[in-house]
Amino acid sequence: MLITFGVLAAFFMLIVLVLHKTKHGRSVSSFSSYAVGERSFSSWFVSMAYTNSWWPGSTFTAVFGFAVISGVIGLYFLVYSTLGVLAMYFIARPVWKWGKQFDLRTQSDLLSLRYNSPGLKLLSSAISVVALLPWLILGLIAMGAVIQWASLGNLSFEVSILIGIAVLVVRQFWTVQMGMRGLIVTDMVQGIVAYIGSAVLCLGLLIFYFGGFSNLEQLTTAQLSLPGYGSESGEWFYFGIVASGIIGSLCWPMIFTRIYTAGSVREVKKGSLQAMVIGFVFFVLLMAVALCAAPMSLASADPLSAFFALTQDAGGTWLLAFALLIVFAASMGFVDGVTQSLGTQVANDIVGVIRPLSDKQELYLAKGSMAGAAIIAAVIANQIYGWSNLAGVAQLAYQAIIQLAVPIFGGLIWRRGNKDGAIAGLLIGTVIALVLTIPYMDTGGAVPWLGGFGAGLVGLIVNLIVYILVSFIRRSSDAELARVDGLFRAARVRTEMLEDASVSTDAKSVPSQEPA
Repeated sequence: MLITFGVLAAFFMLIVLVLHKTKHGRSVSSFSSYAVGERSFSSWFVSMAYTNSWWPGSTFTAVFGFAVISGVIGLYFLVYSTLGVLAMYFIARPVWKWGKQFDLRTQSDLLSLRYNSPGLKLLSSAISVVALLPWLILGLIAMGAVIQWASLGNLSFEVSILIGIAVLVVRQFWTVQMGMRGLIVTDMVQGIVAYIGSAVLCLGLLIFYFGGFSNLEQLTTAQLSLPGYGSESGEWFYFGIVASGIIGSLCWPMIFTRIYTAGSVREVKKGSLQAMVIGFVFFVLLMAVALCAAPMSLASADPLSAFFALTQDAGGTWLLAFALLIVFAASMGFVDGVTQSLGTQVANDIVGVIRPLSDKQELYLAKGSMAGAAIIAAVIANQIYGWSNLAGVAQLAYQAIIQLAVPIFGGLIWRRGNKDGAIAGLLIGTVIALVLTIPYMDTGGAVPWLGGFGAGLVGLIVNLIVYILVSFIRRSSDAELARVDGLFRAARVRTEMLEDASVSTDAKSVPSQEPA
């Protein structure tokens, strides 16, 4: 226990020291500064922030365990994450430029600007908050697992969760004080440990512990194949989870916030490519270890803890401490990011729409919302820890979040899409997704009588059809079309011109918004 907790404590103190040095001489002067960190970060900071958003601590518990049980199907996380990060490269220009020019702080701010609708802002943010909660739960479960393993089994999971929350509460002091700047700076440190450290560890395990890939010969036929026609999961199951992953990965509110924190469009694009390389290398090595471990009884007996059991067996307490440090770093950064995003959305996009708030009120409300979300997630995490299909919890979140793809990317591609179509499609699509998901919670929203096709994808298709039809039937006014054309012209302005121009970021620079 002294070794494991000592390593974690030393790293935590390092994070606190980095935050203290970063905070010195700086203060959060406005809610915008709190939410997007003054839009000043380079590509490497952006890439590590992206990576920490895509690969949380639950990657080493729920996802690793899923690969141990199910085999090569676990690689679907790699497919959708790689393509998702690549897609961020292509939407960087309009998103970053509108964010800078109109002082956008959240994903829902972008929708409100594009469609001139505070009602859509509130609706989209409410969906985001609901979809983020399962990921916060998984993050707390990963943190609880770290503490429990660090105690070498001397602490129960319930106590471990409470200790993990206490650690995060201490960490949240800095998040509350510094906002997004603190998160981005520490994401760099945590990312180096979590993802570069993981790649080194996994490479060492493959070479010195497994001695190559000979264990793969012991995998069953089911573990080496993808579900197809006649399979228990259904012929459309694999397509459904990959499609939901790719589409959903583009809709998480943390990703848009990361775009806003960059210093320029160029930094966003470079950061996207760098994150794609980092994520690909680390996850391929991690999945190789998971597949090699799958035939081993120590992994199959408790897949959720297989990563820790494996490293302890390979190198004793010190190697276990290193594995715990990796998951601790990934969990702390991700949970911080999710709670900060939840707090910002509640203050800026939900309550702020219903009742205008001052910067000070928004800051207080954001902090209170962060605490409330952590408490709710901790209670649920304590109830579902030990589920055999925790990866299905993540899949459930995707059934909801992918509904935002229609108004987001429809609005970035099709200028005639309007608020009536966006709101109608979003409402109908989300209701359909929820109605179909609830009976099939244990399958992650995969609908058996549709061949395993995801409930969220069914809702998404209806969402898109309604969006197009309503936008055609209830056409935008000429004034609204001219306003949207102006937004797209602004996005084509060269980045250097926008940065050099003295563009006001005051709220008055946002075009006046009509009631929903």
